[in-house]
Amino acid sequence: MNKELPKAPQAAGNYVTIKKIGDFIYTSGHVPISDDVKFIGKIPNDISIDDGYKAASLCAELTIASLLTVSEIEKLIPVNVIGFVNSESSFENQPMILNGFTDKLDEYFTDKPTRSAVGVSSLPLNVCVEVQSVFYINE
Repeated sequence: MNKELPKAPQAAGNYVTIKKIGDFIYTSGHVPISDDVKFIGKIPNDISIDDGYKAASLCAELTIASLLTVSEIEKLIPVNVIGFVNSESSFENQPMILNGFTDKLDEYFTDKPTRSAVGVSSLPLNVCVEVQSVFYINE
């Protein structure tokens, strides 16, 4: 795996971004903000569906970077993904946005997780998407 990943994010408050308990790793919500890019705004008015997809993909890259701080990627199996999409009340395509996250996971893992895509009226820092996940450590 020689893919370039962004730097793993640090917690912005009184929590941790990643927690290993037994054979599972739980992540806090990862948002699409890196040193190079920020995806801010509500989908589809401020952020296009295509850019929302890219934002979710960035969330996956940041999640993988966080996972690599506590485990080897080859040992991990994605279990569950919950994505929150900052969207207008009439927007119904949250799953299209979350495909950016799970499609990115497909580049690293052969197993597919379960997934929920939830529309919300706002997210911290006005990001367009936030994703939390659970991984199993298969040692």
